[in-house]
Amino acid sequence: MATQKKVLGNAFAQIVGKVLSVIASFVVVKIVTSFGKEFYGNYVTVYEFLAFFGIIADSGLFAIAVREMSKKPKDTEFILANIFSMRLLLILGVTLLAGISAQFIPSYSPLIKMGIWITGLSMALTIVAGTLSSVLQARMKIQYFSGGLVLGKVLLALFIFFIARNMDIFGMSEANLFLTMLLAGVISNLLFCGTVIVFVSREIRIRLGFAFEWWKNIFRNALPYGLALILQTLYLRVDVVIISLLLTASAVGVYGVSTRVLESFLVLGVFFGQAILPKMSSEEDNLTQHSKTLVWGMEMLLLFSLPIIIGISAFSSNIVSLLSSSDFLSKPGFLGSDTLLLILIPTVLFAYLNQLFSFALVSQNKQRYLLIVNGLALGANVALNLIFLPLYGLLAAALSTVVCELFVFGLLFRYVLKRFTLPFSFSNIFRILFMNGILAGLIYLTPLGKNFTMSAVAGSLLYFGMVWMQRKRFLIHHS
Repeated sequence: MATQKKVLGNAFAQIVGKVLSVIASFVVVKIVTSFGKEFYGNYVTVYEFLAFFGIIADSGLFAIAVREMSKKPKDTEFILANIFSMRLLLILGVTLLAGISAQFIPSYSPLIKMGIWITGLSMALTIVAGTLSSVLQARMKIQYFSGGLVLGKVLLALFIFFIARNMDIFGMSEANLFLTMLLAGVISNLLFCGTVIVFVSREIRIRLGFAFEWWKNIFRNALPYGLALILQTLYLRVDVVIISLLLTASAVGVYGVSTRVLESFLVLGVFFGQAILPKMSSEEDNLTQHSKTLVWGMEMLLLFSLPIIIGISAFSSNIVSLLSSSDFLSKPGFLGSDTLLLILIPTVLFAYLNQLFSFALVSQNKQRYLLIVNGLALGANVALNLIFLPLYGLLAAALSTVVCELFVFGLLFRYVLKRFTLPFSFSNIFRILFMNGILAGLIYLTPLGKNFTMSAVAGSLLYFGMVWMQRKRFLIHHS
């Protein structure tokens, strides 16, 4: 039970930090979208393009580092030193690769190409912070990382707000405004990275290591997972890149609002998976306990993904309107961000479970299967977008994402069922479904559901009240 409390505490710290940083990010979205769909489309294009290269710089090393530190806590300093050196070399190579390759894409304007160089610095700082945070993750002290993330995002929101309000005073053109906003991201990530360095240095000495034989062994383990992560990022984000190549910047902007909301929730599943990874890694040789932990993780993700789906589905228009403007809402003959969000939001449940299954396989050193699954998903998503995007527009991109997430879930769940004997508690599953049924009834069947703010407040209090009453059952059932 104590370990599960630590897992939940670690995940809760990340979730609270992410919620606060998401609020700050939504402020940024609100401000940037006020300059129009094309302006925001360019902003999204820069960050989405770099997302591919950012995951290459990871190469699976973060998860492998956490796993190794959890198994061998006495070797934490040695592991971090060598992982840090490896990541720095990857960061340098990948940042250069991203900036140079963008120059050869004819559909990207000179403004986007310049923006990619600037944002490459933000990416590098984020990866450095993420690398160092593996120590905090393995020791379940991730709240310090979350605090740095919040500080960085709040600073970014303040910078963007100040720049947008004073652009006329400074005589900024729209192009200069765009680049200055990207530069603000670099400054905010400097604060984020600096905060992480301070707290990690309190745990261990930060240094570089060059044990090349160890590098060879760790790369052998990390490479399949790293490639799997690259392919996962590609199949989740390739639709935005294809839209930027085949459609207009405005289309990217419309699709970008819905995916920004979706990604803000999807990352919570990543955080939970990272929080539970140290526990699963320590249970590598105990399949019985590992199976119990996996079922417990599935219950937690089901418990918190269903209310997200219910709430977002009911108020997708309100959320898009709050984060952007009426220009992004659906109208006759125009598929807006609200409808796209409505289509995309059910993937939260399957994406959460897919992250849990992925980390379970990593803890068992079964990364190669992930590589196969994500490769198939990427091929399917590219094919679906290339065939249907020119015919059906953004609707095809959204449905392709849903189909691919379901496809990955089916393959991973099938493998997990073969590998583990899962002691499901149907009583717990029924209770989760029952609580969400009550929440759905409140939103869809009562007058309260007509008011977004009142529903959010009342629904949150009701649901978390029910969860609190059942906390002992879900916390200790699989201990």
